[in-house]
Amino acid sequence: MINESAASSVGLFNTAINSSYRAYTKYAFALTETVAIAELRWQGLEYETIKQRVVIDDLLQIRSQTSRQGALRTIWQRLEKLPPKYIYLIAKGHADVRRFTVLFAILLEHRLLRELIANVLLNKVKQFDLAIKPADLRVFFETQREESQTLASWSEATYQRASSNTVSVLVSAGLLQPIKPKGTYEIRATPVPIALKQPLIVDGFERFLVLMLN
Repeated sequence: MINESAASSVGLFNTAINSSYRAYTKYAFALTETVAIAELRWQGLEYETIKQRVVIDDLLQIRSQTSRQGALRTIWQRLEKLPPKYIYLIAKGHADVRRFTVLFAILLEHRLLRELIANVLLNKVKQFDLAIKPADLRVFFETQREESQTLASWSEATYQRASSNTVSVLVSAGLLQPIKPKGTYEIRATPVPIALKQPLIVDGFERFLVLMLN
């Protein structure tokens, strides 16, 4: 089990929320990989031991060592922001609990994702319109790029991959379901499991329940 006092002191939520934009071009959701590493974290294994399992022993079944290192770095950065109770939910919770807790961890660090949900999905839901069309996404991403010097500085390739991966997080999390025609999605609002909902409320993060379309 993780050392409670040590882990709790790492990145408590108010300091963990990332207010800057980051280009997420790989490992968008990585549910299976995150669960595997969370299980090792919950067992109390240190980073170097987990790195050995992932990079050398190929725990995650990723072809190249460079990709293994990249996946571990991304997932570790997500997990180290979380107090032990949330790592436990990823390691030991049922499928929906794991999925929503991973989404919560990503929301903490992914400003563009938070803005996409707030500005597009939630506005659509308020209008009783559950269809996300290519034009909706195009207008959102173009507007954000025009308004942010950080996004404007990204190369076109980085911008396109980051945009695609931002949407793919919502698909993997179950908040969007691809439908026809291609590039169109249906919003799927599913209640957040009580095992995650309660600690989020206790910790003062009801707004994340809104972002998870609870």
